[in-house]
Amino acid sequence: MRKLALVAFAVMGVTILSACNSAENVTEYVEVSFSGMDSQGSASYDVDEMGLVEEVLDLDEDAQDYPDAETAEEAEEILDAYDISIDEEDDLSNGDTVVITASVDDEETKKIEGGEKEFTVEDLDEPEMVTSEDVEENLVFNFNGVSGRGEAQIDNIFDESPLNNISFEVENDGELENGEDAQITVDDEAESALHSEGYMLEDDFNPTVEVEDLDKVAEKATDIENLKDVERYMEEELNDEYKDTDHDFGSNTVYDIDQEKLMYRQFENLSDDEETEDDIWGDASAEEENGSLIGIYSIKESEVDSDDEKETKEEYTVMFGFSGIILDEDDKANISELESISEEKDDTYSVDSVIQLYEGEGYEEVKK
Repeated sequence: MRKLALVAFAVMGVTILSACNSAENVTEYVEVSFSGMDSQGSASYDVDEMGLVEEVLDLDEDAQDYPDAETAEEAEEILDAYDISIDEEDDLSNGDTVVITASVDDEETKKIEGGEKEFTVEDLDEPEMVTSEDVEENLVFNFNGVSGRGEAQIDNIFDESPLNNISFEVENDGELENGEDAQITVDDEAESALHSEGYMLEDDFNPTVEVEDLDKVAEKATDIENLKDVERYMEEELNDEYKDTDHDFGSNTVYDIDQEKLMYRQFENLSDDEETEDDIWGDASAEEENGSLIGIYSIKESEVDSDDEKETKEEYTVMFGFSGIILDEDDKANISELESISEEKDDTYSVDSVIQLYEGEGYEEVKK
C-alpha cells in the first residue's frame, strides 16, 4: 500500500508551499470497512497515505512541478514511521465497536502523531437462520446394525444450496442404541461453509433423531430366551460336522467329542484400525460377529478296523458355534437363521490356550 502511495506521489505534480508547524494525527486518515455476516463479520482498514503526505508537507496537488529528491525522501520517512493495529478483526456484530491504534516512531519524524480512534460496526448482512426443526424435517434416517453398535445412514433432502450439500452426522455413530435420542451435528468445516453462504445455526441448535429398527443381540447368553434350543442345535451341527463313518467294509473313523467350555460375546471387539477379516475365524462381517455363542471342544479322532480295534489318529481342539444371533421381540433367536462359525487348532495348542485366545477376543464363560 505504501509503495503504491509513494509511486503515485512521485509522479504527481506537486509544489511545496510551506512547512507544517503541528503534527498530523494519523488516525484521521484511517478508514475502516466491515464485511460479512452479523456476528461473523470482519473488519479491514485503509490509510489515505496520499492525503496524509499532502497535508503534512503542505503540498499543492494541482501544481505541475515534480517534487525534489529531498521532499520525496521526507515523504517516505513519514510513511515508514507509523504502524496501524486494530483490536478486533473477526466475529463482529452490528453495533460492536473496534478501536484503531496508530503508533509513530518519533525518531523517524516529528510531523505525525499516533493515537486511537473508535469505529462502530455497521452494514453487516443479516444471516439466514438454520433451525433444529429445519434439519429434523429435511433429513431421512435409516439405522443399520445391532442396538449398541448401530450406525446411521443419512439422506439430505434439503432443496436449496448450500444446505443440500452439507454432510450432517450424529453423535456416537457406530454405538447407537434403539430408543435413544441421537444428536444431529454439523462439523466445523460444514458450519464454516454455511457461514460463507450467509447461513447460521440458531443459538439453541440441537436437532435430534430417535434411533430405531436396529437388531437386538443379547447382553449375556442367558438373556437368550431359547438358549437351550440354540445349544442343542449347536451340538447337532457339530456332530454332523464330525460324524462317525459307517462303512460296511474296511475301517471307520469315529470322533470322541467333549465340550470344555461354553462362551459368549455380545459385540465384536476389533479396534477401529483393524479389518474384520483378521478376526480369529475368518472373514465374517462385523454385524455377523455380534451376538456370538461358541463352544470349545476337545476332539479325539480314531480309526476302528474291521476287528473293532480302535487306534487314535489325531487330537485337536475345535471352536464351533454361531454368530449374528439376533433376538426377536420375545428375546428368542431364530434357529433357522443362525450362521455357524468354526476354527480348528492342532495338538500344538492346549485346550487352556485356545480358551485364553477367545477370552482375548472378548468371550466370557456362560454361567447358568
